[in-house]
Formats: sequence, C-alpha cells, structure tokens
Amino acid sequence: MTSAAAADAERFAVWQRDTLEARAADSELLNIGPFRVVVSKDKAAPSATWVMIIEGPVSEADTMKAVPKLKAALKKHKSPLEIEFNDSAFPNVGGWLEAAGLKLAERNPLMACRPEMFKPSIASEVHLTQLRATATAAELEAFQQIRWTNGGDTKGNVPPVETLRVALGAPSSVFLLAWLDWQPAGTGVSHALNGAAEIVGIVTDKQHRRRGVASTVTSELVRRHFEDGGDFVFLDASGGEAAAVYEKLGFSRFGANLVYQ
Repeated sequence: MTSAAAADAERFAVWQRDTLEARAADSELLNIGPFRVVVSKDKAAPSATWVMIIEGPVSEADTMKAVPKLKAALKKHKSPLEIEFNDSAFPNVGGWLEAAGLKLAERNPLMACRPEMFKPSIASEVHLTQLRATATAAELEAFQQIRWTNGGDTKGNVPPVETLRVALGAPSSVFLLAWLDWQPAGTGVSHALNGAAEIVGIVTDKQHRRRGVASTVTSELVRRHFEDGGDFVFLDASGGEAAAVYEKLGFSRFGANLVYQ
C-alpha cells in the first residue's frame, strides 16, 4: 500500500470512530470481540444495523469466538448478520469469516479524494436540485424510486418519502436530485462529519445513463464539501465501471469494502 493510500485508510478509520460516537445518542452500541455493532432505534431506517471492524489487532481466535455471539445478538434484534470492513486494513479476516460459515456478498473499491486531487466533471445538460424538508412529494418520490431501485434495475422495497423528509433535516447532509430533459435522472447524497464526507446513493436512472449524471452529481457534492472546509471525501464504488468514473474525478483506491453475510 502506498503512503497516500495508507493515510486514506487511517482517515477512513477515524471517520468510522467518529461516526460511532455520533450515533451513540440514538443507537445501541455493542462491542463483540473485534466487532462494533450499531443497532438503530429506528427500525424503519434503511441501515438499522451496522456491524464493522474499525481497529486492530484482530486475531483468528477472537473472530471465531465472536461470530456466534454476533448471530445471537442480532437475532435478538431481528436483524440479519452482515459484516463489513476494509480488506487492506484486515487482510486475513475474510478467510476467518468464511471458515465460520459466512459468505462474501460484496467487494467494492473504497476510494478517496483530497482537495488537491479533485478534478470536477460537469455535464451542462444535467441540472441539480438540492432537496430540503420542504421539497414536494413528487420530488421525494422520484428520489426514493431512483435511489432504492438502483435506477429501475431492481424492485426492492422503497422507503417511504416520510423517512427521506426526516433525513433532509440533517444540517450536515446534502441530498441532490439530478434532472435531464425535465425528467428525474439521478441521485446523490453526502454526509459530512469532522471534515470527512461519505458519498452514497450515486444512482442514475436506467433511461439516462452515460450522459454524465453520476460525474456531475458527485462533482457537486465533493465541491460543496471542500468549499465548506472539508479535507477528505470517500465512497464505496459499486464496481469497476463506477470506479473508473470516480478515478477521473481525482479519487484513488485505498482498499476494498468487503461485506460478509
């Protein structure tokens, strides 16, 4: 790992610790072996349970002992077991989890951008609206449909617009709805905390892909964060094609987010 990637991995770990502290007020926090578990009091939230590894050292024995305890704890909360971590920080954990009966569900590049590396790319035909709590029901519905169906590729459960309207009240978050030809075309969200921002929900409607929606939305979220004094932006790319888009904007890889179920 290069020194830049190592610095990004450490900054990412700091963000994870800060996020745990920030969520303490409205979540139950559990420490089970090397794992940190966040159980949201809002069971309707899209990510009601979050299991992660933040810091080491992590041993095989501790991991194997912790897995059945995790299963029991999450069963009590009626939540499925799903563990995520940065493989560059914990390269051996995946094999241990597989030995414990879990399966790899996702492996997505973790990518970060610093102000000096940022290279925005804006498609002039893409227009952006920042959603606020006063947004119309039609705007909220369009956002939810695009984001939670992967742009129309899936038919998963779409959270109600009321959930989104509540989330829009967070002062440290930015929700963008992109438009093309007067039609909702894409979504993107950033959550800032102590100078770092996580970008999530970069989704383009399947009818409007390859027209610069994702790069435009991402560029605007990054620009806003850096102009507000932030120094670090990261995201979990959804695959190689998405990673190539982010690389053109100045993002570089510092690991991969592994999800085991």
